Order: sequence, then C-alpha cells, then structure tokens
Amino acid sequence: MDIIEFKLPESFEMVEIYPLSDLHIGDPKVDKRLFKEFINHILAEPYRFIIYNGDNMNNAIKSSVSNVYNEEMTPREQKKWLQRELEPVKDRILVFVEGNHEARTGKDTDQRIVEDIADHLGKSDLYREDEAYIKLIFGKRANSGSQMCYTIYIVHGNGGGKRPGSALNNIELLALGTDADVYIMGHVHKKMAYKNAVRRPDLRNNNILEQERLFVVSSHWSEFGGYAARKMLNPSAKGSVPIKLYGRVKKMEAIV
Repeated sequence: MDIIEFKLPESFEMVEIYPLSDLHIGDPKVDKRLFKEFINHILAEPYRFIIYNGDNMNNAIKSSVSNVYNEEMTPREQKKWLQRELEPVKDRILVFVEGNHEARTGKDTDQRIVEDIADHLGKSDLYREDEAYIKLIFGKRANSGSQMCYTIYIVHGNGGGKRPGSALNNIELLALGTDADVYIMGHVHKKMAYKNAVRRPDLRNNNILEQERLFVVSSHWSEFGGYAARKMLNPSAKGSVPIKLYGRVKKMEAIV
C-alpha cells in the first residue's frame, strides 16, 4: 500500500480533519441540512479537511439488502448529487475510500462509484478501494523548528454489534497490524473516540517513548427510523467527529 503525502503550510498551528462516512444519500431520512452546515463549516477555515470514507451513497440496487422502492434518488442521481455538493470542498478532501454500499455496484457491474466521484472532482489519484494511509506534514515544532508529521490510517469498517464496545474493539484491533497516530473508520453508525498509548524504542537516544494513538469512529447523518427501527437498534448521535492535530507539539484531540 502506498502512502498519500500532504505538505501543508508551516503557518498552520493546527489542522482539523473531518471524516465523512455513512451519509447514505438517497435514503429519505438523511439530514441534508446538517450536511450543508458541515460543508459551510469546512469552508469557513483554511485548515479544515475531509476524509471521504465510504457509504455516502445508499446505493440500493436490486441485489442489495436495501429496498430500491424506499429511495428518494436513483443511484445515478445520488452520484451526481455528491459530485455537485462536494465541488466547493474538492480541494479539502484528502482521500476517497469506498464503503460496502458503493461496493455493491462494483461487485455487480465492475463500476467503481467512489472512483467516478473522485475522477469528476479531478482527484483520481486520491481514490483507494479498500484502505488508505496518509502522511500529513504541517506547522513547525516548538523544540526543533522542523515540521510536524502525523500518520493516519483509514478504512471504512466492517462488523456490527449493538453495543459501542464492539466498534471500539474492532478499530483498536487495527493497531495490532498497522501502526499510525490516528485510526479512522465508519460503518457502524456510532460516534466515538478513544485513546491508548504504545511504547516504542527510540534507537537514536536508547530510551523508550510512550506515544498516544487516537481511534475515531464517525457516525451516520440520518433521522432515526426505517432499517434501524426494524433491527431494534438505538438512536445514535449524527455527523462527523472533528479531529484536531497540532503543529507545534505532537498532540491529537477528537471532539464527540
């Protein structure tokens, strides 16, 4: 897997990252007003960026579990809606990762919907089908003057479970096989953030460093009802989880 590298200005003392997943546009219960507020919020400051992390189209097709007769847009209309609505923030999107809802079309017809959206926005080099790894460089360290660097691992997610512990278990398990500062997933429609720490050897100075890692699960954007009610799921908080990365000291925060 290749690493997507971004070098942002030294003047950025902070960068905010906003995962966008599980919008499920096409479902009539989507809160479009909340999404519009989200786009305006991104554009309000130059240091705000988006991680496109799958299932932003509901993409009900004949072979899927979703009911095609409940949709307020066809899959083609959903794709065009996202292309239009993301145009103003296309230069703020760091990566496009596919979700299981978009993968339905890929399985049936070999058409990659998220890749089409990235192509339309002139960002085809930022499309990743399954997972992505980002290296983000910005700011200036207070103690050395060098730029700060963060690594971010992104995957849409998998699995289920009604309780939040199952989602946290899934995302923390990622750290057993992939090293990063920040891990981001969606899929489970729960809004959460969690930190742990890892001990890493500093071979240059012959000591052990204890470094924090941040795990973020982004949520859905829909009013409660329909599928969630039928499955006896509880309502959950909507929207993205803002992630703050600092440019003078190594510090990561998530706002839930």
